[in-house]
Amino acid sequence: MKRIIAFLLVAILSLTALSALAEWPERSIELIVPANPGGDTDNNARALAAALKEEMGWDVIVTNMAGGSGSVAFEDCLGNPSDGYRYVFYHNGGVTAELMGLYEFDIINDFKLAGMPFMDYSNAFLSNAVNEKFKDLEGMIAYMKDHPEEVTFATETGNFTHLQALAFEQATGVKFKIVDAGTASQKVVELAGNRLDVIATQAGLGSVRDYETKGEFICLGIFSEKPIQMGDITLKSFKEQGVDVVFSKFFYLAAPNAVDDAIVAKMNEGLAKVVENGTLKAYAENALLEISSMTPEETEAYYTEQKNVYAGYLADYID
Repeated sequence: MKRIIAFLLVAILSLTALSALAEWPERSIELIVPANPGGDTDNNARALAAALKEEMGWDVIVTNMAGGSGSVAFEDCLGNPSDGYRYVFYHNGGVTAELMGLYEFDIINDFKLAGMPFMDYSNAFLSNAVNEKFKDLEGMIAYMKDHPEEVTFATETGNFTHLQALAFEQATGVKFKIVDAGTASQKVVELAGNRLDVIATQAGLGSVRDYETKGEFICLGIFSEKPIQMGDITLKSFKEQGVDVVFSKFFYLAAPNAVDDAIVAKMNEGLAKVVENGTLKAYAENALLEISSMTPEETEAYYTEQKNVYAGYLADYID
């Protein structure tokens, strides 16, 4: 009799769990963005939230939680997983931060990656058109070979743009004078004033795009396999210009390990559905993004692969 009762209790609990899963989500889903409002990460999260509402009927809210190179958001989500209703929406900056020892957690081991909705290959090196040292990528490389560690490159140590600079140096045999020039917006101001030689950022961002359209900034190259068209401007890839370095700025959703695999799978179903959303496709085209549809397994494999690549470039900065 006790065995029968125990079996019935297990069966009831299993049915209850399945019922709860079938009804998920019953309330708003939260995307925690480790960045301030207005940047590409925040904009991408809000575009994704709107598409999930259109395609799945899910209410998705975006919470900005900047700080600690992403650690504040990840730790907050770990401390309050909320049964699969909270996800960190971040990019590969988390990979470099993790490698540099800025996190007390391991993203792959402590989180489940639900998917990777966006890939951005428009990461560019930009110069000011009035800079007399060089006018294109070929000219910059030639100048740098004759003037090692003279051309200033703005980044933050261990940041994704620092990684790009190190990879470029390795591929070409040249050396930048790497300087810390503050936030992305501050770098743009410094480049506009011709106080820096090169900055790295997304070519399609608002203020940067305006400078490029007016011919005030020169896009020396992007970290893509092929050129990207931005209106009337063709953004040449480094690869087609003989520098074989390709990077994507990839954006992913991470849920704490405490979240049920089945709920993570349901979130991934939603991400797969929005690939064909017209509004999101228009947003991505304008922002020079690719919309991707990866399974959780594919997402974790890609993340791990990129982490290994980054570790090679950052070897001198990793304990």
